[in-house]
Amino acid sequence: HLLEIPHNAGLRAFHINRPECITADNTITHRTITGEIVTETFLPDLPEIEMGVTSGASTPDAAVQDSLERIFMLKAVTPPARKRVPYEMVNGLMEPL
Repeated sequence: HLLEIPHNAGLRAFHINRPECITADNTITHRTITGEIVTETFLPDLPEIEMGVTSGASTPDAAVQDSLERIFMLKAVTPPARKRVPYEMVNGLMEPL
């Protein structure tokens, strides 16, 4: 459903399964709403863009961070310092400390 919500709102949305899907030549290989895997131009050539990023609960934080770093690289922006959040298991759920 994470892909369907923005798609149904008329927004561009991409489902990737690893950071390497975002490449230095500004292409992204992703799964469409119909399940097809395609490669297309990713970021528009605009001075500013707005982007939302979400991930499923099983997605490792490092995969999200690595994907964000690739996006920052494409826009020639210095990414924020990587912050590692310590977690602990509480009642069967991972909770930040």
